[in-house]
Order: sequence, then structure tokens, then C-alpha cells
Amino acid sequence: MTSLRRRTLLKQTFLAAAATTPAARSLSACLEVSSHQQMALPTGPLWNIGSLQPVNGLGLSLAKGCEARLLAVAGDRVVTPGGVSDRSDYSWHTYPDGGAVFARTEGGWVYTSNSEVPMVPLGGCGAISFNKEGVVDSAYSILSGTTQNCAGGTTPWQTWISCEESRDGQCFECDPFAPGQGQAKPALGIFAHEAFALDERRATAYLTEDTRDGRFYRWVADPEDRLDNGRLRLEKGRLQVMNIAGYADDCYPESDALVRGQLPVSWVDLSSPELRQDKHRGRLRRKGKAVPGTTFAGGEGLWQYTLPASVARTLQPKGGKAPDSLIFWTTKYDNRVWCLDVANQAVELIFDNSQIDEAIMSVDNLTVSPWGDILVAEDPSKDVARLIILNPNQGAKTLLEIHHPGSEICGPAFSPDGSRLYFSSQRYRKGGATYEVILPKELLPTAA
Repeated sequence: MTSLRRRTLLKQTFLAAAATTPAARSLSACLEVSSHQQMALPTGPLWNIGSLQPVNGLGLSLAKGCEARLLAVAGDRVVTPGGVSDRSDYSWHTYPDGGAVFARTEGGWVYTSNSEVPMVPLGGCGAISFNKEGVVDSAYSILSGTTQNCAGGTTPWQTWISCEESRDGQCFECDPFAPGQGQAKPALGIFAHEAFALDERRATAYLTEDTRDGRFYRWVADPEDRLDNGRLRLEKGRLQVMNIAGYADDCYPESDALVRGQLPVSWVDLSSPELRQDKHRGRLRRKGKAVPGTTFAGGEGLWQYTLPASVARTLQPKGGKAPDSLIFWTTKYDNRVWCLDVANQAVELIFDNSQIDEAIMSVDNLTVSPWGDILVAEDPSKDVARLIILNPNQGAKTLLEIHHPGSEICGPAFSPDGSRLYFSSQRYRKGGATYEVILPKELLPTAA
């Protein structure tokens, strides 16, 4: 009963807030439709992880066989035993948030980490570089002078897109491999950006918005935006919002049950993509005009996953195409995880709190392992935060917990071979800390 009460309270909190806005009328105007079949997504090897072990000296409770080390603490210079000196010149940033890993051409990898400081110019993004043995050899800034950099995403050409969560926020493209400064990409919209993901095959980016009446966006590159090497400038394209069938134009899909199977989606071009989107929606409502896009209650983590061809064939729906690119994202106010089958333009809810014994308090960052494990971080209103592994439409297991009162798990990301997992405890010791977890070898395939 505890889980059900928590789930109900969280949903009521969102709906009560929505009822005070001009959009409330849409809650009863939606033409809800029954969803279709569910995609039978397979689990990855981490689903076989063991039970949690006692809390260690770092304040972490890890699944059996996992080991962890502390990499960086906010305000302290990052230790670099593999570098030219014992410590880098870079003091780790405050409130580390979303992150990703990039493989270095000479071997090794880089972990990027945003800084969610809600003041200009104290935000930005830092990076920790590892040699091929996994030893830290440098740390540096790749973005500064921004505000509230929350999550972001990677590109196939090995850059990091850092997203500002402020309501007039932008996206910044950063080079993760050397100290430098990112470039603003206003074509990706002006709104409370949370995360970014790119479907390279279709030259299409996806973006989440962290507001109660947020939208799920895609940006479709114009042909002239593509360079000869296949890279996108991210400067010329169409910014659109998703409409789910039955929940179009400012409607909120209140019932979990009705969206637990695939529903068709369509996309609407924004009439004024250069404007701050929350204000623009407000103006449209006051004028009695349609407000494009299904309402998503606090968009958070986002990840693009390319299905192996062997798996894609098994998931091909009757009368449809074999799926190739899947887009996963979370919405925190209703604690949902969504999946868009890009090839078939169908969306479904693959996780909600009815599938877990102890309800998630607020789903947040999301990542996918090289083998398809879907991991979701929790931003709780309690003293323990979890990183869970999803079994889509079935349930979840806990991979690790942080016992850091008042903190949350941010920036989960796997090393290129999938053997290591990076994450931050955002408000540990008031400023945040970043960790590495080595996963049990016996669980993992020999190659990604």
C-alpha cells in the first residue's frame, strides 16, 4: 500500500498544479484512445545483477560484485596520478549533473559533467580524462559562463551538447577532449532544456523540457545543415513538438493504463521557434488558440539507442517496420519512462510506479548500456537515492544507492567497453562528488 499511496500523491500533486493553469481545460478535453501492442524489449546482462551489499565507507550501497572509487569532490582540484602532476589545475565544479563518456582515439576515454549552478556565469561543464588503463590523467573545463547546466547528450562526431535548464535556456556544443568553450546553438530552441539525443540516420535531434507543461521536441536538420563529413552544424532546421494520438494540443495523458502500449505520434512545426517557449504557450492560451504538443510533466533524462539488427527483427510489429532507433526519456512529475520507436513513429509508456515495490520519488537522468540495459536515476525527497535497471513493462531492480541525505544521483554513463559506470552525487557535502563503479566481469559480454 505504501507504493500506491506515494504514486497517487505524486500524480495528484501534478494534477493539482495543472488545475491552476489556463491549460487545465485540456485535461477533460483529451480524446483518449486505447493503446496497441507493447514492444517486447529485451533486458541486458545487468538485469542479472546481485543483491545490494551493506553501505560502504563512501556512503554507497552497491550490487554484489561491484567496486567503487571517489574521483572528484566539488571545490577540490582533481587528482591526476596518470598526468604530468599529481593534481590538475581544475577544481571540480559545484552541483555536478548530467554527463557522458567519449572514447579517445589514442586509447582511454573522457567523462563530461555539467554544473547545475543556477546563476550566471557559474554554470558550465567539466571533464575528466582517463588513459587506456583507466587512470585519470587530466581534468579541465569545456564550457563556462552559462547557467543551470542540467543534462545534455552526445553526437556521433564526438561532441557534448550541454543544456541550460533555465526557462530561457539554450544548448551548447562542446569539445570534450580539450579545454575550451562551447558554442551556443539557438536553433535547438529557447526553453528549460533538460537533455538531448540524436538519431544520426535521420539527422534528427530530440530534446526534453523540464516544466510542468513541457513538450517533447524534435529538431530536423535542413539538408544544407549537413557538412560533407556528415556532421551537422545544428544551426538550420525545423523545431517541432510531439502530439500523441488522442492527447494532442495541450492534452495530458493522465491514465497510465491507456498509454502502456504503442500509440501513433505526429509532429507539429513550432510557429515561433525563436521565442521562449513557455511564454509563447501562455500567449497562445490567452488568445484562445491551439497550443501544439502533448503535455509531458517535467521532461528529464533522454537517450538514443540503436537496436542490433538481430533484436530489431524480433520486434517488428505486424504491418510495420523493423525498429532501428529507440528514444527513451523520463518525466519526473508522474514518474514515467517513455519509448519512441522512430521507424514506426509510435510511443509507449514502458515504466511507471505500479511496476516497482518501493515507488520512485522522481525519475531523472537516464542512460543505456552498450548491451541495452536501461538505467534511471532517482532524485528523491528522502535520504537515499537509487539507480535502477528497468525491465520494460515488467519491473525494476536497484543497481546502487547513495546514502547521502539531501542528494541525488546524476550523470550515469558507461565507459566505452561497458565495464565501468560513472555518476555523481549532486549535493554530497553541499557541493557534490563524482564516482566510478567497476561492474562484475562475469556479467558482461567480452565486447560491446
